[in-house]
Amino acid sequence: MKNILLITSKKNLSTLNYKNILSYLKKIKLPHEVIDTGLEDFTNLKTNKQTLIVSLGGDGTALKAMKIAWLKDLDVLPIGSGRVGYLVSSIKSFNSVIDKWKINKSQKVSRKAIIQNKNHKLPAFNEVVIIKNSPTKLLDLLIETYDQEVKLRADGLIISTSLGSTAYNYSAGGSIVHNEIESIVVTPISPFSKFPRSIVLNGKSKIKITIPKNQNYAIQFDGIVEVQEKSKDKISYEYELSSKSIKLIDHNNRLPYQQSFHQDLMEH
Repeated sequence: MKNILLITSKKNLSTLNYKNILSYLKKIKLPHEVIDTGLEDFTNLKTNKQTLIVSLGGDGTALKAMKIAWLKDLDVLPIGSGRVGYLVSSIKSFNSVIDKWKINKSQKVSRKAIIQNKNHKLPAFNEVVIIKNSPTKLLDLLIETYDQEVKLRADGLIISTSLGSTAYNYSAGGSIVHNEIESIVVTPISPFSKFPRSIVLNGKSKIKITIPKNQNYAIQFDGIVEVQEKSKDKISYEYELSSKSIKLIDHNNRLPYQQSFHQDLMEH
């Protein structure tokens, strides 16, 4: 049976957007469950193959919902709670989108994630960030791709998807890439050594990052610290786009972050 799993924060429970969503789901008698964004363990969530993950909130909530959808092999519909976001859509079309989804007429787009060492359980839909943990010491990295080696001394390194190219990557001076183009964008954070401002690689590229010993660093996946180390020996990580994709429900055949991409080009 088709059903909705709504991911949102407690602060949204009193908003008009939340009330309108629940009111419509009750009106059309569509089973639904509300999950707080603070939930850490997704394994016990009750879903089936006909569950649609809906997020209500900003980009952080959308990314959490996308991770749940990824792990459960489900579709996802990110809805904004009023603030500006690249990943979320307007609530105005929620009713019509749900109506189309119920009769299997939804428009969908596929998006891949960056994975580390072929681990599909830890996807990054925006970016992976390798960053120094020490306020006074720079991070030394060896970057390898296409049989080329580049040494980097910097505060860190951003490895971004096309989807994430308008997020942290953009703030760090990285290149913006259209969502329809599968690519990996590599951008240094405050580089000390000579390094290109940003490198755009095709979607089939693999990037090996080697960190020498005695480096204090953290690795973030979409803003969440998943690795925190002080390397006793040199260690390597390999990054690539996943073979697996996540499917997002499209509003009016054009997702909000595609609109944002074009707006950015016009404004700059």
